[in-house]
Amino acid sequence: MHEDLIRWHITRVAQGDELAQDRLATGVSRECWPAGLADRSDPAALEWLRLWRPARSLSALPACSCAAGRCAVCN
Repeated sequence: MHEDLIRWHITRVAQGDELAQDRLATGVSRECWPAGLADRSDPAALEWLRLWRPARSLSALPACSCAAGRCAVCN
């Protein structure tokens, strides 16, 4: 059933149906942010994201040993 609804939305949005676009955006907003605008951000989370940095790898990666020197596995 969900697959049929997804196909319907894709077809209608591709055809430029603005009502379908609005319905899709409203549905996504309702499901993802049930509390509305207040549910979209949290000051503590925003501060955490501002300070967060991905950890860096300290290990050395092995050199590529394939004939081309840049295989899909190594890169």
